[in-house]
This record gives sequence, C-alpha cells and structure tokens, in this order.
Amino acid sequence: MSERRGISFVTPVFATVLVLAVLFTGCSKSADTGAESAGGKGKKVEKVVFHLNHFMPAVHPIQVNIIEPFAKDVYEKTEGRVEIVIHPGNALAAPPDTYDAVVSGVAGMGFVLPAYTPGRFPMTQTLEYPFMFTSAYQANMTAKAITPMLREYEYTDTHLIWVGGTDLGHILLKKDIKKLDDLAGTKLRSPGPIYNDVIEKLNAVEVSLPVSDLYDAMDRGIVDGTVMAPSALISFRLMEVTNQIVKMNMYTTPLIWFANKELWNKVSPEDQQIITDLADSFAERIGKQYDGEVEHAMTAAKEAGKDIYELPAEDMARFHAMVEPMIKGWIADLEEAGKPGQKIYDLAVETAKKYK
Repeated sequence: MSERRGISFVTPVFATVLVLAVLFTGCSKSADTGAESAGGKGKKVEKVVFHLNHFMPAVHPIQVNIIEPFAKDVYEKTEGRVEIVIHPGNALAAPPDTYDAVVSGVAGMGFVLPAYTPGRFPMTQTLEYPFMFTSAYQANMTAKAITPMLREYEYTDTHLIWVGGTDLGHILLKKDIKKLDDLAGTKLRSPGPIYNDVIEKLNAVEVSLPVSDLYDAMDRGIVDGTVMAPSALISFRLMEVTNQIVKMNMYTTPLIWFANKELWNKVSPEDQQIITDLADSFAERIGKQYDGEVEHAMTAAKEAGKDIYELPAEDMARFHAMVEPMIKGWIADLEEAGKPGQKIYDLAVETAKKYK
C-alpha cells in the first residue's frame, strides 16, 4: 500500500493479498473511531471504510487530480469516520465485474465505464448519443442534470454517487482516410452498444475490447483504429500507435461512481451529505480536467507529426443525417422497455444547450 498526500491507495504488488482480505472481511472495516458523530451529543460512531475499485492506472490524471483528493477530503471532512482506500488498475475486479463486485460487497465503491456491461444501463447511454456535445464540461454538466433520473430507474441496487463523462470521442486510426466512405471495412474498436450500431452504419467492422487492451490491439493490427477520446493518446499511450486523428466530437463516454448500498447506509446522514456535497463539484472539475487533457493531447499530436483531419462538410452532414433515425430508435427502445427515454433525452438536450 502506498500513501500520497495523506490518502491510501493500493499498488499491484499487494493486489492479490488485499483482494483476499476484502473478501474475508467484507467491503467495510468498522472500528470505534472514538469520535462523536457529526450530530454531536457524545455519541460514538463506527468508522466505515470503502474499498474503491477502478480501471484507471495509478498515474492517470483522474486518479491523481480527482480521486485521490476526493478520498483525502472525505477522510478529513468526516474527521476520520469515513475512509476510502483506492485500488487502481482493476485490483479488486475486472471492469465488467466491478458493478456486481460492489453490489455483492467484494468492493465498497466502484468507478467504471457502464459500457463494460453492455445493455445493463441503457438510460445512461443517452450521454453517448452522437453529436450532442462540443466539450467535456458541457457533457458533465448534462450528466449531472440527468443523474436523479438514473438513480431512480437504473441504479437501484447501489448508491449512485456521481455520473459524468470523458472528453469527446474522435476516430483514431493507424491508416489515413480522406472521406467517410473510406471507413468501410475498417476494424474499429467500439466503446459500447451505441457505437456498435454507428460503426455498422458506416460499413466498418465493430470490435469490442477493453481500453486497457487497445494499445496492443492497434499495435498488432487486430484493429485498424478506435472510436475514442483523444485524452487516451496520452493516458493510454495510444499516440504511439495512432497516425491520424479524425476530429468528430461524436460523444462522451459515461463514467459512474457508486457505493455498496448496505455499506453506504452505515454512514451517518451527516457524513453522507458531506460526501454528496464533495461529489457535487465533480461535474465542473472533471469536465474541465478532460478538456485540458484534450488540449494537451492534441498539441502533443501536432508536435509528433500526427495527421489531425476534419472530414469534408458534406460528409459530416451525411453522417449527422445517418444517426438521426438511430437516435429515435434508441429512444423508442427505452420507451418500449418502460423507461422514460424521451424525457431523459429531452432533458439532456435542453441542458446541453444551456452549457454550450
């Protein structure tokens, strides 16, 4: 276990031992803190420890600039009554298993892409609908607005702390293209079910694999490219295997942060509010963080001689026209499943316009 600025996170060396420890003891470690509850009156409370599993490497900017400071703030503002121990790099569970690991108590918290569990969170996928956003800040503020509906309809077996998104998706390629039709037959890694449909519509070949496997897949020619946010050029080293960046501003990849419900309920209402208030700042902070990463990545790509390309206007207009009926179909699928697809989409569009 390592410490950085007063918080704890787990390195891969200790991952196996800690997985066994968490499984043995449960997702929480309760201890008499000797402190009064936030409400005072001399009542002693049990310390609650959340083991947070996430898929990002320990050096990722979101880990360093958002997750670690959040854990530190939670510990300090709850006066040690709540602690978050961070397990980066999927130390407790693989990305597709993270949500169920939190539900079952193997982990106390999870931070993951819902795209790793295709079809499970279709309302959350509204954030992936093509061409809704022009910045990560706009996408994150929109995610914040739809979070209450997501809590009600999709995350009933956990406590949903926060929903947000990455910087916006472009197309990163090993080869160069000049027009939309050049994508036909291209093997593209897809970020999730929505873009399986989009890639198919482009007559390209959809390949599903975790972002952690993408570098090797591009390097070995398993895929020709990916629909991906440009921050990954740096954070997942894709700059080394990318020759062309086709600018699209297509979508944001949703991110979710959630807690085991039973463990969350052991936290006092006062401390729950402290955590909620701290997470409330994520939309603006993470949005601006990702927008800054885009600027850095695109500057680095230009300096590295990568081809940063924009499709002809007529091709982009045709692409927009392609996806419009698809959006209507996705909304209809939600309505048919008894979920308010049109309502959440309208709220998303309205909020996106507000923050454009």
